[in-house]
Amino acid sequence: MLINLKLHAIVADQIGDLHDVQVPTGTDIASLLAALGIDRDRAGFVLVNGHRAPYDTELHEQDTVFIIPFLGGG
Repeated sequence: MLINLKLHAIVADQIGDLHDVQVPTGTDIASLLAALGIDRDRAGFVLVNGHRAPYDTELHEQDTVFIIPFLGGG
């Protein structure tokens, strides 16, 4: 199934500026992060179709997933 990715600039710098990815039916957010090579402990939080979602959320065809890393500063 095809999902649309929106990546924070820091994530895009790490894995490339992907826009659409094919994933198997039944893929959840944790599996997507693993497939993209993103450490879930550093992923921060994820929005699915504009709503914050836990890592066990199953994705569906044409979902939009926005990955926002933890940011620090001071």
